[in-house]
Amino acid sequence: MRNTWLKLTDARLRASLAALEAGGRAAGDMAAAPELAAGLMRPARAQLSAAIRSGPRASLEAAYAAEDFSARLEKVFSDMALLSLRPDAAALEALGHLQRACEAAGGLLSPSARNRAAGLIRAHCASGRRGLALASASEAGEGPDFPRKLKFSSIYSGLDETLDALERCAEALFRI
Repeated sequence: MRNTWLKLTDARLRASLAALEAGGRAAGDMAAAPELAAGLMRPARAQLSAAIRSGPRASLEAAYAAEDFSARLEKVFSDMALLSLRPDAAALEALGHLQRACEAAGGLLSPSARNRAAGLIRAHCASGRRGLALASASEAGEGPDFPRKLKFSSIYSGLDETLDALERCAEALFRI
């Protein structure tokens, strides 16, 4: 009941959750076609921008973190499109963790499910970051494929920052 009440009465909260859900759903489509990132993320970002100007102060931190998450996720895929890259195995694994973390975000408002949801989100974000760190370490160093390694290094760091923003948003939602 609390979950429904908060979503009905707080536009920032509703927009924050919608942005996380949209990012999770769109991640697979953007992985297949990174050039679609701006179009797929634009509605959630527009809803967030409008919602930030209204609503109770308690949800402002969550809205800003959700906005950061959406912008970073869009940038990762825009960079992939610009560099003519498709996600590699490490990036796909991190995106899978990101999607599962986004799916769990809805439980953060329910008193009975919030601890489990927060734990799942932290675990998925940590697993995604761990995989990216391992991939970055294995890609380190110069060699014949140095330009590709450099490109993926920036993609990995962008995904890492996206997971951080997701975790910050989840923490802010948990505190509401």
